[in-house]
Amino acid sequence: MANDIKKPIAATDEIATLEKDIDIFAGWLKRLENPDSVLRSEAAGRGLKLYDEVERDAHAGSVLQQRIMAIVGKEWEILPAKSARKLGRPAATTQEQVVADFVSQTLMDCNFDQARQELLKAVLYGHHEAEVIWSADTFKKTDGGITIKKIMGKHPRRFIFTAERELRLLTRQNMIEGEELPERKFITFTYGDSDNPYGKGLGQRLWWPVWFKKHGIKFWMIFLEKFGMPTVVGKYPSGTLSDKQKELMNAIEAIQTDTGIKIPDNMDIEFLEASRAGSVSHEQLCEYMDKQISKAVLGQTASTEGTPGKLGNDQNQADVRQEITEADADLLDGCLNDTLIQWIVDYNFSGVTAYPKIKTYANANPDLTARVAIDKTLVVDIGLPVAEDYFYETYGIPAPQEGEKVVNVPIRVGKLREAPLQPQFAEGAVFQDAADIIANETAQKAMHITDSVFMAPIRRLVDKSNSLEDLRDSLIDLYSEMKPDELGVIIARAMMLADMSGRYEASASSATIKGDALSVSKGKKKA
Repeated sequence: MANDIKKPIAATDEIATLEKDIDIFAGWLKRLENPDSVLRSEAAGRGLKLYDEVERDAHAGSVLQQRIMAIVGKEWEILPAKSARKLGRPAATTQEQVVADFVSQTLMDCNFDQARQELLKAVLYGHHEAEVIWSADTFKKTDGGITIKKIMGKHPRRFIFTAERELRLLTRQNMIEGEELPERKFITFTYGDSDNPYGKGLGQRLWWPVWFKKHGIKFWMIFLEKFGMPTVVGKYPSGTLSDKQKELMNAIEAIQTDTGIKIPDNMDIEFLEASRAGSVSHEQLCEYMDKQISKAVLGQTASTEGTPGKLGNDQNQADVRQEITEADADLLDGCLNDTLIQWIVDYNFSGVTAYPKIKTYANANPDLTARVAIDKTLVVDIGLPVAEDYFYETYGIPAPQEGEKVVNVPIRVGKLREAPLQPQFAEGAVFQDAADIIANETAQKAMHITDSVFMAPIRRLVDKSNSLEDLRDSLIDLYSEMKPDELGVIIARAMMLADMSGRYEASASSATIKGDALSVSKGKKKA
């Protein structure tokens, strides 16, 4: 019966294609329209240029820059393909490392950071493009190859997509369907929507807060002009000619700039003070909109308007921003791994099927104070064997090279494992008592048991623990994994041997005392 059951066949084709989307595919055109509702209602033919106004806003531009620079400012690295390396260990094969080094050098020799900064503007627009200017110049560290001269960011308003998600360039010659583009030439970073090639940028959320803020400031200026200074009222007698009325108006206008004016004695000028009621101000409106902008871009307001300290919940808000930064870095790395990194390898190395990958280290800096406390507990107090390389890599300290002067440290961690178990005696000591011998031999025989039964669960726990508190709370649960039966046998034998040794030494000491006493008594009799 088991043989009669057929495995289900996986459907590999896309079913819900863009051509079937009644909202964004017109049917009679080969291009897709951007389904962004804000662009459709507010752009008035400007397209994605509408969101340039969002970026021009001082606060919106600032928080967008914070989000982008949080990634561009991080270190990145090209990891070799099929690499088992971790924390800086060398690659598995030489050829993989050669390919990775070539890609890394190519990116460092061009404006790669600027290109990443421009591609990340997809966070605002939904998608952003960059054109790769290839170069056949001789590569510095190889015999030659195709390298990158420059990566130039291109405004997304210049591009459209087909129903097959193919990128096309809008030109004067083809303003509807766009021109077809060559392969391995344009990088497209899409944000917010994997189905829609136009993406779903934050411009859709930011447009209205920026719009309300802009008009709020405009009315704020009118308010300041009206309520910040009194309104000038000019009075003239009934029947005054129009020329005289103009003179009065000129005098009113001159009040704003001139230090003195002149008017006929039969005319009068008064200052009317304006008053208003209510507590809501234009400034409060603008501050509210700024907070909405901060939350839309950064996920929090602590880094712009928040209350510092625990009262402002800074740590939780910092965690939210960190999560956004790591997610953006992973998205951009994925885009570059699927496009630029593979293109560089394909142009310069034949037969490569496993490609290197870029990794941006956007993780938060570790709390070294807590890390030091954990390491001290494990190594010094518990005695967990730890490789020296771990400390150099964890704390970012270069290992001393041969011949270099080092800080005077009494005992290095690695030397603790090499130290003999026998106690060190002062100069002139020529013996070691039975208790020391039994203790040393017991420790030697129990070492492999303690390592497998006790240390192994502790190592696993340390790898899973995120803090010293987690380690402390989980130590109690380890006892269920530890089976000290074999260790108990060794300790029991040691105790029995110690008991026998103690009895032997006690009897030998008693015999010696008796012998000494007998010799004394015989001496007395002889005397």
